[in-house]
Amino acid sequence: MSESQQDTTGLTLEWSPTGRNGNASVSVEADGKTVFVDSFNVLKHDQREKFLRNALEAVPGLDAAEFEQRLLTIASQVNRQDEAAPQAEEIELGDVVRPELFHLPKVSGVAIPSTVRVYRDKGAAIRGRWNLLVRNHADGKRERIPLDESLQLPDAEPIWFHPRPSEPAPQTPAGWSSNSRRAWLQGQPAPDPADVFQRLCKAIAYFVDFPADEAKGNCATMAIWAMFTYAYPAWPAVPYLYFGGATGSGKSRCFEVLERLIFRPLATSNISGAALFRTLHNKGGTVLFDEAEQLKRTNDPGVGETVSMFLAGYKKGGRATRLEKVGDGFQTVEFDVYGPKALACINGLPPALASRAITIFMIRAAADSPKPKRRIDARPDRWQALRDDLYVMSLEHGATWPELAQRTDVCPSMSGRDFELWQPLLAIATWLEERGANGL
Repeated sequence: MSESQQDTTGLTLEWSPTGRNGNASVSVEADGKTVFVDSFNVLKHDQREKFLRNALEAVPGLDAAEFEQRLLTIASQVNRQDEAAPQAEEIELGDVVRPELFHLPKVSGVAIPSTVRVYRDKGAAIRGRWNLLVRNHADGKRERIPLDESLQLPDAEPIWFHPRPSEPAPQTPAGWSSNSRRAWLQGQPAPDPADVFQRLCKAIAYFVDFPADEAKGNCATMAIWAMFTYAYPAWPAVPYLYFGGATGSGKSRCFEVLERLIFRPLATSNISGAALFRTLHNKGGTVLFDEAEQLKRTNDPGVGETVSMFLAGYKKGGRATRLEKVGDGFQTVEFDVYGPKALACINGLPPALASRAITIFMIRAAADSPKPKRRIDARPDRWQALRDDLYVMSLEHGATWPELAQRTDVCPSMSGRDFELWQPLLAIATWLEERGANGL
């Protein structure tokens, strides 16, 4: 639950519970931006006074009397909520989604981290906060709202979020730039999908050498897969990418390019299986796993844990199940590990994992090729512009992704695992062709 109130100065006072017994997070917003936030027990007079003092220091010109009255109103609302008898009501599983990225026929959304100032006894500090950027497909409404337990849609059942991510670290990269988010909220038109695709292919081809007869197809595959990482929650399975080739053939270069394009990248080569599945469960994202030769060390328990996580994460609902210590005993806990993953190594993947991946073979670039010498971040603004367009496309066409996930005509001669691997990419390719990406 979240409540907001606006005072006569135009400032909005917003609160959401952080537990029971009067604990809540209260924030002051101006023009859609958080200018002060803190968590405290709103039922206690001394803590309300402390919050008021700090808020007055942070936001000069506040009407102290009116502000105090607003706090009392919030205290009354929190008290009523705490006193309300809890009720258990069964809900449909389709109404529960992960908050970092979701696409439903009625609404799409993405969680974006922001950094806010917090005033405490020892002065100001900064902390991270999640906000949802939401697109309602029925009326086209775009809005930014705090990430709460659920999202209430007009004339519809609420959408519930699980698992809730932990608070982001201050200055966590947002991926989607603030300027682009602001323009989108103000009604800026969405980019042309075919144009975005062509620009993705151009950026990939500029930095990566492929065999000449495969270059166009490999660039298109990488570009569409990058787009897919912003749409994948609508699909029941995800194709992995596997980059194979000799040392120095450009596998890591492909990862450097993808890391600047994909949704919420998690690039690693030495993370433990436990750390990986906990990170994916907490905040999701797209895994780039380099030096995957280690996954063939089947006698290593840690490697086996990582491989099992990759195998499970190929299909929606994929879980890593572990026993966690709770009090004096243990409890079974499931970690959600579904999502896109790319792997790279020299000597190939374990067979079961290879069957879940589309393979791109790399060769060493010619000695006179300029591509390996080009600085990948010479123009970071171009990468940012592409990411911004991918975020906007993701939300603006969010109602399209569940429809594309149902199309079987895009690969009628395939079945089983081949269908699962190629249907997402061919469905998006067909959609792009229908919008002008001729010959794709």
